[in-house]
Amino acid sequence: MKTKRLVLALLALCAVNFAGHLALYPGLPDIVPTHWGFDGQADGWGPKYTVLILCALPPALLILLAVIPKIDPRAANFGKFAKIYRGFMIGLTLFMCGITWLSELTVYNVLPNSANLIPLLVCGGCGVLFLLLGNYMPRIKQNYTFGCRTPWALNDEHNWNRTQRMGGIVFVVIGVAMLASMLFAGLLGETGMLILLLGSTLGGTAWIYLYSYLVFIGKMK
Repeated sequence: MKTKRLVLALLALCAVNFAGHLALYPGLPDIVPTHWGFDGQADGWGPKYTVLILCALPPALLILLAVIPKIDPRAANFGKFAKIYRGFMIGLTLFMCGITWLSELTVYNVLPNSANLIPLLVCGGCGVLFLLLGNYMPRIKQNYTFGCRTPWALNDEHNWNRTQRMGGIVFVVIGVAMLASMLFAGLLGETGMLILLLGSTLGGTAWIYLYSYLVFIGKMK
């Protein structure tokens, strides 16, 4: 019941978010920025109705997250980490709603096109989400849609628990890397930021799978 009320409240927030975009929509130019490089410069453009399409993403993701626990073969396990899952729903919905405003903020010079605030805000927001989720990963129980779902973890509860603990550490490392790329963007430059972000995410993902396999064959207890 708590989850149902939360979903309704977040859908109402998405509706308010959409209404805000509609209020500003007539004043937008026909072409608006839709993508930004690491230097903060807009490098992708599209028709202004793209803003409204992006507004549909937060409620669409929210509905998907609400449906997942009902169709997962291990749906009962979601109740064992319901608070964590609800927190994830809140964080992702708020973050996605915020992202939908980047075009308007750029058009109206709230975030100047020459500043690097947009990539910093995006990296910072993602970094915080990874840090928070990483701290709670060990409490996620076996399911087929949420968590570090390696084949060996899904097949064995002990492997699952070990994999989630390692996944939590990896998520924290990724979160720190994202925050570091935000704080030291000037020193790292675009190439350095790409190496740091790709290295932490791809390397972390590969290590989670390798670690889970090592637990499976008994090399890790």
